[in-house]
Amino acid sequence: MSPATSAHSGGKAEASPYGSAPGKARPSPNGQVTTYRARILTPAGETWAHWEDGRLDVGDGRIVNVGPWRRTPHYVDLRPHFVLPGFVDTHAHVPQLPVCGVHPESLLEWLRKWTFPLERRFTGNRARELSRRFMQEMLAQGTTTAGLYTSAWPDSVRACFEAAEEVGIHAWIGPPLMDDGAYRPVTTRKVVDEAWRLAELDRPRLRFAVTPRFALSCSRELLRECGNLAREKQLPIQTHLSEQRPECELVRQRFGQEYLDVYDDAGLLGPQSLFAHAIWLSARDWRRLAGSAIAHCPTSNVFLGSGVMNWQRAQAARVGLGSDVGAGPDLSIFRVARMAWTVHSLNGTMIPAETLLWTATMGGARALGFEDVGSLEQGNAADFIVLDAAHIVPPGAPGAESTEDLLSRILHRGGRSAVRQVYVGGVLRHGRS
Repeated sequence: MSPATSAHSGGKAEASPYGSAPGKARPSPNGQVTTYRARILTPAGETWAHWEDGRLDVGDGRIVNVGPWRRTPHYVDLRPHFVLPGFVDTHAHVPQLPVCGVHPESLLEWLRKWTFPLERRFTGNRARELSRRFMQEMLAQGTTTAGLYTSAWPDSVRACFEAAEEVGIHAWIGPPLMDDGAYRPVTTRKVVDEAWRLAELDRPRLRFAVTPRFALSCSRELLRECGNLAREKQLPIQTHLSEQRPECELVRQRFGQEYLDVYDDAGLLGPQSLFAHAIWLSARDWRRLAGSAIAHCPTSNVFLGSGVMNWQRAQAARVGLGSDVGAGPDLSIFRVARMAWTVHSLNGTMIPAETLLWTATMGGARALGFEDVGSLEQGNAADFIVLDAAHIVPPGAPGAESTEDLLSRILHRGGRSAVRQVYVGGVLRHGRS
């Protein structure tokens, strides 16, 4: 469920929505707390909290307190800029960043001509170097949590885990498992054995995700083995679902079933499952997806001419936003949220800015099952971004009349150039101090 209203607290000293005393920094175990002063906006449950003059206390990489400003002798003054939680990108392909913007053809032709050759080379030093570049670009766009696909090579998975660990993000990471039309020599047994070994990388902040690429790249046996691995190891599942009509028709021809039925029969449908796209689905499909998660990827869907997801029916599931790089043009969740606003508005569904930004933060965190990101809540990871105030509300512009008005400006004016700083676990990872 996404928020319908916003809370606007202005600069008044009122209780934090998370229950801690206003402005009182609870000490971290080592006693060191850094206090930030800024205009703070954050999801608070299903709505938004907003402090025009706010205080954020951080210790040991976690949020100790958030609320209205109260005096303290030492603090980092970020005024007049805005502090928000880091964004969550629920669906992106690490090897595909270099192919963004290349020739919008049909999905299957685009994969064959551009994507698979690029992924085939994503191994060794190339995988290590590009994984690091990907993380830095993701941070520069304001994203601190992600659902990521590597290439099918096992060493690319390890490279991505290492790069993610270096910058401290939360992520799901998995290789696109394929035994049909694979771009490397494999057997079903080899793919399965590799996945079981890679599952040992799984940890609370960096999850190994069981990642059957999509139904057309997998035999029934591989899909069943993916379901077995996820069940035995209690691992999350990420894959693609019903992205384009020709793809859906080929699934029917090959398996003799509807797309979602293929996954369900393999044990791949459930609360730990995240499905990207989910465009060409029936009302029955949406009812069955209740409790699962959806990565909504409107920039990619427009680029490849795939279609428009049913936003209203999707609310039965946990919905996050996905850049889907490289069919998406870049890693900007701002751009993804704006494209969602555009396509759904044209399709007759007006989605408020506060709902889309909630989906970009708290919604994505819930989709990925991370309970300690997505909002600036006491005890959460101190993952936050600083947005340039003059970029969001330029000189000469009228002042924001409400939290909703300000969030609308952040949605429509935000982007890479507005991101001044990005903190992950309380550490400055992008921008200047």
